[in-house]
Amino acid sequence: MFSNQWCNIKALPGANRLIKHLSGHRVPMALASNSPRENIETKISYHQGWKESFSVIIGGDEVRLGKPSPEIFLEVAKRLNVDPSSCLVIEDSLPGVTAGRAAGMEVVAVPSIPKQPHLYTLADEVINSLLDLRPEKWGLPPFQDWIKDTLPLEPWHIGGPVVKGFGRGSKVLGIPTANLSTEGYGSLLSEHPSGVYFGWAGLSKRGVFKMVMSIGWNPYFNNTEKTIEPWLLHNFDEDFYGEELRLIIVGYIRPEANFSSLQSLIEKIHHDRKVAEEALDLPLFSKYKDDPYLKSST
Repeated sequence: MFSNQWCNIKALPGANRLIKHLSGHRVPMALASNSPRENIETKISYHQGWKESFSVIIGGDEVRLGKPSPEIFLEVAKRLNVDPSSCLVIEDSLPGVTAGRAAGMEVVAVPSIPKQPHLYTLADEVINSLLDLRPEKWGLPPFQDWIKDTLPLEPWHIGGPVVKGFGRGSKVLGIPTANLSTEGYGSLLSEHPSGVYFGWAGLSKRGVFKMVMSIGWNPYFNNTEKTIEPWLLHNFDEDFYGEELRLIIVGYIRPEANFSSLQSLIEKIHHDRKVAEEALDLPLFSKYKDDPYLKSST
């Protein structure tokens, strides 16, 4: 049964950070889902501190009509003893967005459907992931963990031989990327939202270098597949296709975005480079340059 896998389901990127932040500021939170109450409580039991953080938990079996009906959200407001208009709903589903708006609440959508943000236009705001949520826009306490326009992350690793990409990095953008194959990394990529990240890159025969990297669909070029495109911030005299590349990702800069022109895209990429270079000089990030993973080989 699928329920046997609930213990293996990871939280959405940024969910733990958001819950801890709001709980620390004593902001009342509720969890409302169309799933039966028992299932909800079983699922969240695998995430430390979640159950205690929610003042109210409501399942679909506790109301007459589930989402997209507003009933479940109106019941939440009633139990919290607050006016619906003072509530902020964060939803990943279209029925949930519809329900939140129908309840008279403000709604932030975090689409579960990739490359389809236009379907969520009913929401007050559509964001790529919870990493991009700015609570202060909604009258909530702001996060205090951004450092020099970057968000520190729990480091994660990825590696493999350098492969040829679409051929537009150097030729079209003037920005040579060292592309990695996504084969075998489907589950890892699904855990990390599309966006621009930074960290360190290791080439076994060349050394360790600063790196800024995009993960995603590259909306300006309308990719059909999610790609990994690291840019090693060093001038190399030759290509190194086939060489083993190891990456440690230590921080996040921004969500993936589309651009009105090629020039504006290029300018943004160079700004990302500047942000990454400056951040990687900070002790918080520079210490990972010596991570053994970067210097090992498969």
